[in-house]
Amino acid sequence: MFQPLIEECRLRNYSVKTIKAYLFYNNKFLQFCKKRPQEITRDDLRNYLLYLDSKGCSSSMINLAHNALNFYYKTIFGRNFKPIKFQKREQKYPQILSIEEIKKLIDVTNNKKHQLMISLLYASGVRVSELVKIRLMDLDLNRKALLVRQGKGKKDRYTILSEKVVAEIRSYLSNRKEHNQYLFPSNEGHITIRTVQEVLNQARTKAKLDKEVTPHKLRHSFATHLLEAKVPESKIQKLLGHKDIKTTQIYAQVSTKNLLETKSPHDQI
Repeated sequence: MFQPLIEECRLRNYSVKTIKAYLFYNNKFLQFCKKRPQEITRDDLRNYLLYLDSKGCSSSMINLAHNALNFYYKTIFGRNFKPIKFQKREQKYPQILSIEEIKKLIDVTNNKKHQLMISLLYASGVRVSELVKIRLMDLDLNRKALLVRQGKGKKDRYTILSEKVVAEIRSYLSNRKEHNQYLFPSNEGHITIRTVQEVLNQARTKAKLDKEVTPHKLRHSFATHLLEAKVPESKIQKLLGHKDIKTTQIYAQVSTKNLLETKSPHDQI
């Protein structure tokens, strides 16, 4: 049923993640409607999006479902439904960790491989999906650079490495016994995203942090701390691999360093 959708996505070079999301929401939609694709109406689409909203789904999730349905029924089937407006996205600021909190996470982690995972997420700002796929050939330790291959949007980019993390990588590699092209190998090739998430969960518990700790929060922290160090937004955009500078500019609103340096008028009383 969805073979034309899959083929069109492949022709457009959409990522595997996007294809899976489009298939997921189109399957769920038909289960909700209990109709064949040929019988679908605009009201069916609208009712499903309202159903997702009633379930408390985020605007980004609802808009992703909206895109998936539009792609299948308008692009593939050529149905000319009257457009349904997308949801206005919530303005939620990314949560970050302080330098002290990140140091705690690293310090309480005894396993050197796990320690390096945490350090590298913060030192380079890579996404967890990019971290697990780092190859030894992608590391330029002399230049303190990392080549991120086929990141989000299937684009290559360079990001930075700290002097400390370069030293950690050298030490880790000198003691590593596995002969594998990946920095973080496993029996299947490279470690999974789930493994990294579990490492962070364990570190958070040991460090006794109240905040939720995720790989993406370390990425947010990397960007926010660079901004607070007066690094230009255009450079941060390139390091993070953001297509739109507006995405990077969100971190200017997250940073409270300059804001908290403002004195309250109450101090004059």
